[in-house]
Amino acid sequence: MLWICWLFFNAGSTAQMAELNDMEPDLIMMNTIIAGSAGGFFSVYLKHPLAGTWDGKQRYDVGALCNGILIGLVSITAGCNNVEPWAALIIGALASVVYGLAIRLMRKLKIDDPVEASAVHGFGGIWGLFVVGLFDRDEGVFYGGGQLGI
Repeated sequence: MLWICWLFFNAGSTAQMAELNDMEPDLIMMNTIIAGSAGGFFSVYLKHPLAGTWDGKQRYDVGALCNGILIGLVSITAGCNNVEPWAALIIGALASVVYGLAIRLMRKLKIDDPVEASAVHGFGGIWGLFVVGLFDRDEGVFYGGGQLGI
């Protein structure tokens, strides 16, 4: 339910939802789905090794899947209307790395966060703002712009 609402939030918050002659709402929704999917998929495999919680047993962590989806969604929100779908995949996949490392940092600092909300929303939001400077189609570093410096 949250994921579906996130689709309309991203597309609606850019004020492009009403302009049906433009492809931007479609791109925004596609980027949102791709980043959330990549975040969830990679978090299932990367959370425990990166967070230092791997005990050598194979297990399926539904919490890692859900929080991975969320960090992918959080990370794509800032640039959802101005990145390409391949960049949304990279943003979501690397968000899962940010998620695992943020959990490790929180554990090292002995900060209690049982639902890992700061790792998802805090670190995911910072990551999402950072990647706009890299992947923005108009002024991103990978497109010859200097937005990262700004």
